[in-house]
Amino acid sequence: MENKKNEMEQSVEILDSDFSFLKSDESIHDQKFETKPTTFFKDAMKRFVKNRSSVVAASILAVLIVMSIVVPFADKNDINTPQGDLQYLPPKWFDGNLNGFFDGTDMVTGAILDPETQKLAVDENGKSDYVESAIVGGINVYSSYSDMYSSAVARYGKGGCLTLANQSPKMEGVYEGEDQGILSKEVTLDLSKDYDYSVSIDPEQTVLYADSSLRLHLTFLASVDGEETYIPLTETVDWDSSLTRLACEHVSTSVKSYFEDKSLGVPSSLTGRIGIVVDAPEDEKSGANVLAISSVSSSIKGVGFASGIEARRAIAEKFANAYSSFGKESKPLVSIKHVEVLYGSFRYDYYAAAFGDVAHYSFSPTMIEDYVERGWMEFEWGPAGSSQPAKFVLTPEGETYCPLRSVDYQVVSENPLDPSMTVHQLFGTMSNYRLLYSQGKIGSCEMPKYAFGTDRNGKDFFKVVFSGLLTSLGLGLLASAINIVIGLIWGSISGYFGGWVDLIMERLTEILGGVPFIIVMTLVALLWNQNGGGTTFWTFLLALCLTGWIGISGTTRSQFYRYKGREYVLASRTLGASDTRLIFKHILPNAIGTIVTSAVLMIPSVIFTEANISYLLPGALALKGSFGVTIESVQGDISRAPYLIVSASLIMALLMICFNLFGNGLRDAFNPSLKGSDE
Repeated sequence: MENKKNEMEQSVEILDSDFSFLKSDESIHDQKFETKPTTFFKDAMKRFVKNRSSVVAASILAVLIVMSIVVPFADKNDINTPQGDLQYLPPKWFDGNLNGFFDGTDMVTGAILDPETQKLAVDENGKSDYVESAIVGGINVYSSYSDMYSSAVARYGKGGCLTLANQSPKMEGVYEGEDQGILSKEVTLDLSKDYDYSVSIDPEQTVLYADSSLRLHLTFLASVDGEETYIPLTETVDWDSSLTRLACEHVSTSVKSYFEDKSLGVPSSLTGRIGIVVDAPEDEKSGANVLAISSVSSSIKGVGFASGIEARRAIAEKFANAYSSFGKESKPLVSIKHVEVLYGSFRYDYYAAAFGDVAHYSFSPTMIEDYVERGWMEFEWGPAGSSQPAKFVLTPEGETYCPLRSVDYQVVSENPLDPSMTVHQLFGTMSNYRLLYSQGKIGSCEMPKYAFGTDRNGKDFFKVVFSGLLTSLGLGLLASAINIVIGLIWGSISGYFGGWVDLIMERLTEILGGVPFIIVMTLVALLWNQNGGGTTFWTFLLALCLTGWIGISGTTRSQFYRYKGREYVLASRTLGASDTRLIFKHILPNAIGTIVTSAVLMIPSVIFTEANISYLLPGALALKGSFGVTIESVQGDISRAPYLIVSASLIMALLMICFNLFGNGLRDAFNPSLKGSDE
């Protein structure tokens, strides 16, 4: 061992560079720090900025908060007045045909077409459900069958059947177990002449419920001795697949036989309605039996109709308001089945349809005067009998703003009630978005773009969402601030002093915390909101602040118990520091990380609480105009317009995620154990 030690000492070479020498006249002193001193909050913010996810979340939160403040005031679209013509417009961000990608277009399927022209079906007034000029591209035509009655199907359908159903006797309010049937409009029979009446039945479309029967007969409803009487024209028969026609070849003979059997005088003529009767099922458990009538023929004028498209028109015209049940307070179950209809599918620009030009629009004199006063046009009415105004010129400003784009013709005539007065009316092409702008219903005089579309009332849902968000954020921030202040004070006193003070304060907290919030909310609403118009902002705020501070109080109390016994606190107390200084200078800053996180997460908690109550209980407890009410108002449109609830839910989800990331970032930043750390 001694030899090894000597060898090691001999192997170490000592150099002059291993030592530094000072001159005898130089002094030794501490060197100045090269880094600048920092505060606790500066160091916390430095660490927070390094957390990229928290910074992004804070930026998104800032954008949402700014938008909730700016959008309700900057967006001039009217969200207070329902506008039925603008309902359910899809979201539009871009111009041009992008095949439905936020361009305001969508696919329309099942539009009924005129089989002769293959154009959109029109009603009796020549109006269609769609504007032909708003169709993007062509129409894809296909044929299918309809079992749903509508005036368009009645006008343009081919073939098919008229169906008559009977139901179980115990369907209260719909069917009371009486016979069912249909009747024609009133006709007058000359009993000196004979008539025929027959009903053709389609066995393929007729449905017979298992273990039940379908009994039917022809009848004639007339007034006999002052009472409504059903005169049977045929015997009641049980239907089966072999029965395809039910007929009465001698209507007058059957009617006269009825009078003779009753020993009544046979009249020369009789006014009434002719029809077919389906007997009610006797078994309460019987299902629906459906009789399919393919055609009705009769020598009685106005009764018969052939199969095909004429049969559909007969449903709409001859049998309109003439359906009758054969029992009191019963409703006949009449429909159609297996009607061949020509359908079309196409891409439809809903914005062009809603805001585009409208031909032959009627402009009143008041509207004309308004446009002239605004300086949009120069106008003079032509003399009576003239079809054109004496003067019509759009000004440069009117080229942009005037709803009247061109004149078709004018009507100037005497008032029939007062010949001294002249009636003026103008017909021309109207620009709908310019008209809505002049009425103050949209914010700018250009083709609108609704980022979130419109709801069932035609309101700009983008503005509706952020208006609701402003209300909910205001409630969340104010309620959180109040709860944080109360919770910090209560928790600090309870945790710092402890003992009997803590014991009494905690028992009070447990009593308040044991009451469910929904009960607190209900009691507050009943006591301070008795007008039934929904919960007010201040009522909701009061309910949230009654028990909302308990969570912050508990967190603060636990942090004070954790830090009040530390050495630096004891040292400060020994040096004479007051309780206030110990609480706010020494203990609270070290507990601030956990408290700040709880405080930040309280804001979305308040918003979600309000949203849940307003969504699930949309009555007296709902906060009018809040985010929860906004989501609740569109939940019924999820199948027709899913973009409404999706857009609102995305904003809510974004708030939740960003508040959580932001709160976690603040928690890490304010953690005293990480002070000065670069990681």
